[in-house]
Amino acid sequence: MTQPQKNTALAAAIVAALLSLPLTWMTIQNAEIQGGFGNMFNYLGGMTINVTGLNGNVTFLFKTPIWFIVCIAIGASVLQLMAGSKSFAIPRFAQWATAIIATTWIGLAVIIAISSDKATLGIGALLGLLSAIIPMVCLFMSTSASETLSSADKTTIGDQ
Repeated sequence: MTQPQKNTALAAAIVAALLSLPLTWMTIQNAEIQGGFGNMFNYLGGMTINVTGLNGNVTFLFKTPIWFIVCIAIGASVLQLMAGSKSFAIPRFAQWATAIIATTWIGLAVIIAISSDKATLGIGALLGLLSAIIPMVCLFMSTSASETLSSADKTTIGDQ
């Protein structure tokens, strides 16, 4: 993958992340309110709740707002864009860490929606997952390309 292709993919990931925020990540059918006046509302029948990237949370080890996780995915793309320029020295570890964290947390939200019998997946979750996966793919592609390049250099040096 060339650097211009990588930059285009990372820019598309940022746009996908920003678009995912106001869109529905999942819809929860027959939701029940716990405690207080909740029992009174539960007698009226099941409610439907739309979870967006702005009002939803994912709990994995600790409760994290979806918008924060999307910001981490945007950060993963931005770090790679910065590393592609000559002006910044971004550690490879930081690029991998942000990409893995974003993919894990957003992937968990998608798995929860898919495995739940009361929730359905929305387009926002798919765009959010896309925004987290693209930086991972770019990292894998650049790692394998640099390994291929370094082995080609060794062969050329050894032939001389």
